[in-house]
Amino acid sequence: MTCTSQVDIKTVQALLTALQNDNQEEVAALLDDLTQLRESELYQRLNSLTNNLHGTLDELVDNQLLLQTKHDIPDVTERLEYVLSSTAEACDKTLASTEKAMEISESIQTFIQENLTDEQQAQIETRLNTLNTELTNILLAQSFQDLTGQVLNRVVLIISSLEQSLIQLISESRHDYDAIPDREEGSEQTSAEMKGIGPNVTQKSKQDSLDAQDDVDDLLGELGI
Repeated sequence: MTCTSQVDIKTVQALLTALQNDNQEEVAALLDDLTQLRESELYQRLNSLTNNLHGTLDELVDNQLLLQTKHDIPDVTERLEYVLSSTAEACDKTLASTEKAMEISESIQTFIQENLTDEQQAQIETRLNTLNTELTNILLAQSFQDLTGQVLNRVVLIISSLEQSLIQLISESRHDYDAIPDREEGSEQTSAEMKGIGPNVTQKSKQDSLDAQDDVDDLLGELGI
């Protein structure tokens, strides 16, 4: 039995005695003692729980997670947004070109009706109908862009939400998000991870490319080339 428990029992016994004796002042004083004691215990338990929580957060938030939150997640988000804008732009160009081609096909059809024989008209109209069918298929196929765009937009929202949650977790674990350092460049792991990432579409990758080109230019200048 703990010291606190012994104090509780003695205080309760004294409270019962005071109640039996109808000693209101002593009853009030003992109740205050019990209340303060329970509040003190509650504070200690909450403080212990808070410390344990911070300790758990410190274990969860390792250096790799810090770097991924600060650098990798924003990089992925920016690349997905690039894919979204690029596919939307390509889709718009395809639709515009297809509609223009269909207009040209209609003008040719008008022209042949006025200047060619019936047999020639029939042959060319058959080919034009085939062309129009293919152009219509192209227009219908572009509907995929709407679907993939919706999916990618949803992915970007989820990643952004995850990023904010991780930033909050980092802050609650008493880490300074703004003080997280840049990734070390030149390591074998970094080189392997960078393979197959595509063109320089993010601000960071564009700046890295410019810096690398500046280094090459400086070297060539030193060699007199």
